[in-house]
Amino acid sequence: MRSRILGVITSLVLPMGLVVLLATPAQVSAAPITGLFNTGVDGSGNALGADGLADPHYFVTASNIGVPINTPAVTSTHPAYAANDGNSRWISNSSTGSPGNGIVDFTLSFDLTGLNAATAQISGSWGADNLGTILLNGVNTGITNGGFSFLSPFTINSGFANGINTLTFQIQDFGPPLAFRVDNISGTADVLTAAVPEPSTWAMMILGFAGVGFVACRRRKGAPAALAA
Repeated sequence: MRSRILGVITSLVLPMGLVVLLATPAQVSAAPITGLFNTGVDGSGNALGADGLADPHYFVTASNIGVPINTPAVTSTHPAYAANDGNSRWISNSSTGSPGNGIVDFTLSFDLTGLNAATAQISGSWGADNLGTILLNGVNTGITNGGFSFLSPFTINSGFANGINTLTFQIQDFGPPLAFRVDNISGTADVLTAAVPEPSTWAMMILGFAGVGFVACRRRKGAPAALAA
């Protein structure tokens, strides 16, 4: 009978022990956030070559100066601005930055599907003419910029949501031209992984199954005695 009990326990414990070994939580890894683009670049990230070219990533989403909504931003250059390069260009609602004297929102959308939004972080550098504010999913991040002769760094590490997110650069102009620029933008977030039980949980389950097997064997041992009585 002892050998039978050991056989039952072994048949339960060995497979469960294998599961414990295989169920060790996978190491969480960070992945790049796709859909982040500098201003004034094409789909491959190369800077557009002239003023007045449509930016395929940034769109006008709000304005108080009559600028058409849901239209792409366009490249716009001024000699007072930090020089364009092969990574990014200044953009505006028009090639000349007119009419100015108001507020225009430019929005970039990106997707965090498959990533843990709570671990997301985005950084880059930017400039604005005259005053810029960054909003994430419509919420003011508190990041502002009031310079166009150089680009300043920014970092966002909270406020992200699962799925589609929006990054809006709200530009306020006090006299045309109006423009802004984003460079070196990138981001990461941890990859979502399926939850697995902790090893301690598996250990409790193994002991529970072993106990069930032991009780079952004792009942089988007692059954013939009851019949004999």
